Amino acid sequence: MRALLQRAAMLAHGYRHWRPLAAMADRPQVAQSGVLRKLLSANAGTRFGGEHRFSTIRSHEEFVAQVPVQTYETLRPYVEEQRLTGAAALTTEAPVFYAQTSGTTGTPKYVPITPSMLALYKSEQALFSYLQHRACPQAFAGKALGVMGAAVEGRLDSGHAVGSVSGYLYQSLPRSVQSRFVVPPAVSGITDYTLKYLVILRLALAEEDVTYLGAPNPSTFLRLLDLLNDHRDRLTRSLETGTLDGLETLDPSLRDVITERLTARPDRAAAVKRIRSLTYANLWPGIRLLTTWTGGSCGIALKSVRATLPPATTVMELGYQSTEFRGTLAVTAETPGGLPPFHHHFFEFVEEDRWNRGAPEFLTLERLETGTRYHVIVTTAAGLYRYFMNDLVEVTGFFGRTPLIRFVQKGKGVTSLTGEKLYEAQAIEAVQSATGALGVMTSFFLLVADEAPAAYRLYVEEEAGVRSSSGDLAATVDRRLAELNLEYQSKRESGRLGPLTVGWLRPGAAAAYKAASVKAGQREGQFKPAILQYRKDLPVSLEEWLVP
Repeated sequence: MRALLQRAAMLAHGYRHWRPLAAMADRPQVAQSGVLRKLLSANAGTRFGGEHRFSTIRSHEEFVAQVPVQTYETLRPYVEEQRLTGAAALTTEAPVFYAQTSGTTGTPKYVPITPSMLALYKSEQALFSYLQHRACPQAFAGKALGVMGAAVEGRLDSGHAVGSVSGYLYQSLPRSVQSRFVVPPAVSGITDYTLKYLVILRLALAEEDVTYLGAPNPSTFLRLLDLLNDHRDRLTRSLETGTLDGLETLDPSLRDVITERLTARPDRAAAVKRIRSLTYANLWPGIRLLTTWTGGSCGIALKSVRATLPPATTVMELGYQSTEFRGTLAVTAETPGGLPPFHHHFFEFVEEDRWNRGAPEFLTLERLETGTRYHVIVTTAAGLYRYFMNDLVEVTGFFGRTPLIRFVQKGKGVTSLTGEKLYEAQAIEAVQSATGALGVMTSFFLLVADEAPAAYRLYVEEEAGVRSSSGDLAATVDRRLAELNLEYQSKRESGRLGPLTVGWLRPGAAAAYKAASVKAGQREGQFKPAILQYRKDLPVSLEEWLVP
């Protein structure tokens, strides 16, 4: 009966959400024009809308002429005014809550989530559920192990809730749907990452019929597996007794939610004990679908995760998405790119080279070309108008006449190995603060995002022979980055991001780096090193310049 009801629900999602979108894919420009008109009309009476004459805009060209490209920092005054006074500064709708993410400085970004935006998120979630079910219906036969953020992570001084969209959506699901998930929504609120992951593992171990795994970053599943093997005695003892030590530190109401599910399973504990090295394959051989990010630096972690899964597991791209909006939906498990929800948000794109040259041409969806990389600019129902994402995407093909796009990496000045979104300004401040405090003299340093170990490495060319211990400098920079960037702190505390290390460079390394950069095409008279970058983008191997 449950399978029939589930199939009926998925068919309803397909009829309501997928069929209209698929039909519009042959004329994306028509849908996009309608989205832009709707967003401008709804918010013409706001302070931002009045200042930029929303009521007079009739075309994309006029939109470009009257509204400059925005960043969070240019929108922050409007966000703060609306948050603190209730005035319609950005949107006529008052936000339901705010989603928090790291800003370019140490001040977090509070992205407003309006009722309309939340409704779009729910529609997109229902649509993606249908697409996943269509791609792998077997994954919906058993339990689901999903890891997401907390619906409420705190309160702002204005009284508004701060949380994650994924957590909010999960918490708002019907109980009949929530019952399929191994982990109740409340567990996402545990702030001690080790304890939270142990609770997730303990609840999952009690279930033998897990058929679905889902989390934004595949590194989460590597971390879970490490903890599973490191704490296997503690977890099997919990299965035997129906208790779990460490829960006494939690709020009583949260503890009650967890203890209700901690039934004794001595038979399951015995089965786990018989397994020499625990993997997802030997614990849950019925897993049939893993939904996660597959692009960018996530591909390295995903390769390791695949080796631990049952051979029959399908991997499906979660889609290009961020705190600000959902950028794509994977149409199938095999399609390398995703379909933009062009019926919800207004998209603009600028070719990578033109953006870097300071000569942007703002293109709409129907003008994109396969194989070309673009920067993304988006306008949403949450009041993000012509918002520069600093994300690079690539067109992989077309669905109808709508381009399919995949995330490539963050743009210049930003790196993200596990979702931390570290900004160059934060890197500079952290290193300068640390070297000043420790008395290290340097005129050249680089902070390199190393994808293989999912960790950062700081390269420093010392001056005047003054050097701190590598451990002291690494710990000080690591600590300061965590203070400046909440998501960096979160990924470090959870173990998804490895500890920062330091490499001391011999004199001459800076000159060699500059020479290699100029040879690669940078103009010598305008040379300025990118302090924060990925290892794969380095023009020279800095490891060859390390002090013996």
